[in-house]
Amino acid sequence: MAVDTVLFREIAAATVIFFLTRLFLRSLLLKPARKLPPGPKGWPIIGALPLLGTMPHVALAQMAKKYGPIIYLKMGTLDMVVAATPESARAFLKTLDMNFSNRPPNAGATHLAYNSQDMVFADYGPKWKSLRKLSNLHMLGGKALDDSVGIRHTETGHMVRAMCESGRRGEAVVVAEMLTFAMANIIGQVILGRRVFVQAGSECNEFKDMVVELMTSAGLFNVGDFIPALAWMDLQGIEGGMKRMHSKWDSLITRMVKEHAETAHERRGNPDFLDVLMANRETSQGGPGLSITNIKALLLVCDLGPSLI
Repeated sequence: MAVDTVLFREIAAATVIFFLTRLFLRSLLLKPARKLPPGPKGWPIIGALPLLGTMPHVALAQMAKKYGPIIYLKMGTLDMVVAATPESARAFLKTLDMNFSNRPPNAGATHLAYNSQDMVFADYGPKWKSLRKLSNLHMLGGKALDDSVGIRHTETGHMVRAMCESGRRGEAVVVAEMLTFAMANIIGQVILGRRVFVQAGSECNEFKDMVVELMTSAGLFNVGDFIPALAWMDLQGIEGGMKRMHSKWDSLITRMVKEHAETAHERRGNPDFLDVLMANRETSQGGPGLSITNIKALLLVCDLGPSLI
């Protein structure tokens, strides 16, 4: 058993050294074929990653003073361009929007967001446009927000009364938990046509913990995102954690969709957001409609609303 362990470690170490040496030689020998914006030279393999420090926004602001409004950075083995002024950002996000509309894949989009099938990471195309149109029309647009004003007022009233009752009992009022409870119920009524939680408590706090865990995991620095040749090793164990977390969320969302479908007849004539999404599913022959994976990925993003508090 000990011999097998030593042999495995030696093979793993040799593999890492091989890939690092290969990347190092490529970074030294290969020259950019295109003229790139100015920026720091960085280091072989890891590029400019160490230059960002613990406060990347400050480091980028200092680089902008030195290199100008558009900066080129070698982030690991990947190329990155930073728009450091409002004018340059406008050029990327408005003038040249179609050229830069797709986001590069990363571990979070792959393992958490159903392989980039949500509205945030999905490639620009018919399904993405359908997701955006439905979200704007039935959830985020002005009319949709006006239609849900009564829900927000009601849930705010529930929250304030719960705070007053806790105060009268001499109990501590944890504002963050109360806001999470209210936000989750607002989102639940808009999307699912029902309150998610009957009362604040352990179930609500467990949901909040899941959301925080998901958001924290998605924001972790993952070596494989910047040095793709090493991604398969999952050196930090981040991708394994993402897969386990996705399994929990997928079970929750699948159950929500199933329970919602069983009560669809009760909302005939007054559909909620999930009803609208399900009505726009692709047919058995395919087509421009949404897949069930698109719908589940969008619901996952919607469930993260309380984490913004």
